[in-house]
Amino acid sequence: MDGQEEARGSTAQEPKSNLLGGSKVKRRTKKHENPGSDDRLEPQKQKTMKKEPARKSRTRNKEEKPDYYQSQIMDGKDGSMASQALKKEVPDGEKVKRRKRKDENIESDPDKKQKSKSKVSTKKVQKPDTDTATDTKPETEEFQNETYNTKKKIVKKPKNTKKVKEEEDVSETAPRPLHPSVGSHKFVGAHVSIQGGLWNAALEAKRIGAKAFGLFLRSQRSWNSKPLDEEVAEKFRRTCDDLGFGSRYILPHSPYLMNLGSPKPDVFQKSRAMLVEELNRCQKLGLTLYNIHPGSHIGEMPISKCLELIADGINCAHSQVPAVTVVLENMSCQGSTVGGRFEELRGIIDHINDKSRIGVCLDTCHAFAAGHNLSEKTGLQNMLDEFDKIVGLSYLKALHLNDSKGEVGCRLDRHENIGRGYIGVEGFRKVMNEPRFNEIPMILETPASHCDGGSGPSLS
Repeated sequence: MDGQEEARGSTAQEPKSNLLGGSKVKRRTKKHENPGSDDRLEPQKQKTMKKEPARKSRTRNKEEKPDYYQSQIMDGKDGSMASQALKKEVPDGEKVKRRKRKDENIESDPDKKQKSKSKVSTKKVQKPDTDTATDTKPETEEFQNETYNTKKKIVKKPKNTKKVKEEEDVSETAPRPLHPSVGSHKFVGAHVSIQGGLWNAALEAKRIGAKAFGLFLRSQRSWNSKPLDEEVAEKFRRTCDDLGFGSRYILPHSPYLMNLGSPKPDVFQKSRAMLVEELNRCQKLGLTLYNIHPGSHIGEMPISKCLELIADGINCAHSQVPAVTVVLENMSCQGSTVGGRFEELRGIIDHINDKSRIGVCLDTCHAFAAGHNLSEKTGLQNMLDEFDKIVGLSYLKALHLNDSKGEVGCRLDRHENIGRGYIGVEGFRKVMNEPRFNEIPMILETPASHCDGGSGPSLS
């Protein structure tokens, strides 16, 4: 038994000594040649594999190498050449060769060639290296040149002439600033706010390019107001002078509560006192015109009696405050208001003692609603002829420019922005070219946003 043990020990140790003394590669090659070798060599093999992690890693990478290296082997090069290629960069010449082979494969398949063209045309074209530019295949250069030329065409693509034409057409029809003709005698402006101080009304009028303006001298919906401070009045006068606004082109408007023809005693007395107070403000501010709505009989008295009361209230104010002209505004015949008919305006004037201090402000919306069709070709001429016959053009002191939301004769006091109502742009173009409106304030009463910045239509 001992002899057999020794024999086995010597046999087991002999391969070990050979493995240590010989080449590792030879033993591996021997194993591949003889897959059925003795299993007793397996532990030693595992020990050897632990000592050679780098060699095994390189072997695994060799099996998972990219397609490029597989192409090297397919060309007839052995595995050692492929393993050497893993350790160094691919030369530029090899890159060119690889590109050539790819192009050759594309030529053999028309579908692939078409796909390649689409890919090349979408990629950014880069300038080739000087070392490989001469070796590039002509077909590849043709693709690049084609792509480059296409990009140049896109950059130099002419503008859409149709779009430009549309923009030009829109600009021609866009609303233009409301202004009189060059060299005319029209003084156009707007009703502006007094927020922050009365003098701010003049500043706002100048900012929007107005040559005249209207304003309230106090809250238009309250009977009471604090007295006018002398410093405020002096600043207002100085601002108007500095900005070139003469008093004849500034038209203050009465509060809406005033009704000089009211049959109610308290309203009648408050209205008379308010008119006196307002004319005193005008005098301190250096103003010479004051616009009022005549009043309303509220269905409790005859129209003739109401006209007499209105005239009496104006005479009372004239007697207390000098140098200020009261301007009656024509109304729309809505409800029980008076002044919608020119005969009613004349009835008030007939009872005024100092007729040099009474006048009329024609409101275009009110006149249209009362039945004067200013949208017709001869509508404006007919209205002025009637006014001159009944009242007299010498009493015309101002004009309110308002379009009408209601149709002609509707008797509704509904102001609309110029060009958006029933009078229309053509009607106001006639107004702006009417010489009988020269040298008087022409005041827009529509919201300031529509006259600010000159967004209204050209009426010249």
